[in-house]
Amino acid sequence: MKRTLVEVSCGLAALVVMVSFHQQVARLEAQQQNVTALERKVERAVAAVGDTKELEQLRRQIVEQTEGRMKELESQLRSAAVGSQQARNIEQELERAKSDVLSFRSQLTSDFERQRQMVDAYMREVRSKEHDADMKLSEANRAIAQLAGQLYRDPNELTRTMLLPTVQLNGDDTVGSGTIVFSGPNEKHGHKTETYALTSYHVVRNILADTPKAQTDGFEVTIYLPGEKLVVKGKMVAAQPKIDAALVQIFTDRKLPNVANVLPRAEAPTIKVWDAVCAVGCPLGNDPVPSNGEISSLSNELNGANYWMINAPTYFGNSGGGIYRADTKQLIGVFSKIYTHGKGNPVVVPHMGLCTPIDLVYEWLGNEKLDHLLQSSSVPRVDLSQLAAPMR
Repeated sequence: MKRTLVEVSCGLAALVVMVSFHQQVARLEAQQQNVTALERKVERAVAAVGDTKELEQLRRQIVEQTEGRMKELESQLRSAAVGSQQARNIEQELERAKSDVLSFRSQLTSDFERQRQMVDAYMREVRSKEHDADMKLSEANRAIAQLAGQLYRDPNELTRTMLLPTVQLNGDDTVGSGTIVFSGPNEKHGHKTETYALTSYHVVRNILADTPKAQTDGFEVTIYLPGEKLVVKGKMVAAQPKIDAALVQIFTDRKLPNVANVLPRAEAPTIKVWDAVCAVGCPLGNDPVPSNGEISSLSNELNGANYWMINAPTYFGNSGGGIYRADTKQLIGVFSKIYTHGKGNPVVVPHMGLCTPIDLVYEWLGNEKLDHLLQSSSVPRVDLSQLAAPMR
């Protein structure tokens, strides 16, 4: 575009010089300064070629000044003797100038439109390529995340950090899950060894409803240890029905070796849709089983509270179980509800489950002065975007 402007400016300068220095139009010689000024404006416009408004203004100014010179020629033509050689020469030069100006204006308009079309086409191509690159980068990031998860899956580590912190809660007709979040000396109770698990409120509510003796004797809690199961009693010590969450104290003198690493509260906003997750629970009364999926949605309001949706397969009995971030193995939520379709014989939709977000759990236990029972630590994450960066 810069080259085109230079060529246009040179053509204009030649046109003006031709008109100004014609031997029959001597009076225009003094206006050479105007030509120089125009050339300087052209140079400034070329230097600022990105400014469309300045180029448009320059184009109008050049045409206006050229038409002004044509008017002077017309004035001189009227002053010349009719039929004289001078009049004929001026008349010829005037016709040529008019023709050149019309051609020049047409060329400017054509060049401007052609440049605009070229720029628009280029920008469309750039945007299309950027969109394609973003899509490919997103696909590459997901593929790398899946590959990294497969390459660095240590079964023993996965079992220790996500499977063994899981407990099963049992009533006469109810089964549910929970996750151990604290086991050790409780500073608020004289450093006595205590154990606590997170679960869903509706699980404990249903157990207490169908198991009358659980009101006084507590309900059964199955703890899973390497190579053994430990069946003890538990009772609900705090609950928040609005977010379907409950805290259960498990009665055992043993300091349990496997406790979930809860996502730090400050890191809760980093959870996003497409994050890989692992749901762990005891569906249909089975021992803990894991299922993998992703965060499907972060906005699902139910009874005045917001839940996250996951697509990891779940079933009845998963309620109260843990939802973990797959890459860091941190507890990020408590499984709450599973979608069903239909009224007479409802069909379970196992890949549409809702969980209570960990930030709501922090808020609730903070109000209860029990948030010290959530043991958490940050875990470094691999920056997958850096691995995929060369694709840009």
